[in-house]
Amino acid sequence: MTDTPEEETAMTEATRDETPETSEPAAAPAVAELLAARDARVADLEREMLYLRAEFDTIRKRTEKRHREALEYAAEPLLRDLLPVLDNLERAVGHAGEESAESLGGLLAGLGHVISQFREVLGRHGVEAVRCSGDFDPGIHEALAPVPGEVDNQVGQVCEQGYTLKGRLLRPARVTVTKVAP
Repeated sequence: MTDTPEEETAMTEATRDETPETSEPAAAPAVAELLAARDARVADLEREMLYLRAEFDTIRKRTEKRHREALEYAAEPLLRDLLPVLDNLERAVGHAGEESAESLGGLLAGLGHVISQFREVLGRHGVEAVRCSGDFDPGIHEALAPVPGEVDNQVGQVCEQGYTLKGRLLRPARVTVTKVAP
């Protein structure tokens, strides 16, 4: 069975019509859809990123504001506790002008109570007096002058009390230090 050239051409055209074409017009809509979906996803991610950036910026600003306020008002509890001490000192000074020489003992007793109250306030806030007896410790004591003594390197007289705040040195105790005379 031999076919004529005209029949072969007709068969080739018929076969071409029956087979689906994989040319660009059929693939173009699929690629366009994928690109549109990708562009939509990119736009969604950009919007989400902008939202998160704005939210992060708001949180950062709020945190900075709280930190500034915490630093600004950190002393508030201590100051609130010190106000009654100030009130008592003002009362003592007011009464000192009214009192006679005989009642000077009452004034001194009142000032002693104010000092006790002040020390109590400091203690509530973690302030403690530095130990000022025994061996001289340069980590907590400041030597002002040597004084004669029987044992070398001992704390002699406390000129100014030292204090720590929760274990951290606020101020060293200013003391005299004993030296054995040669």
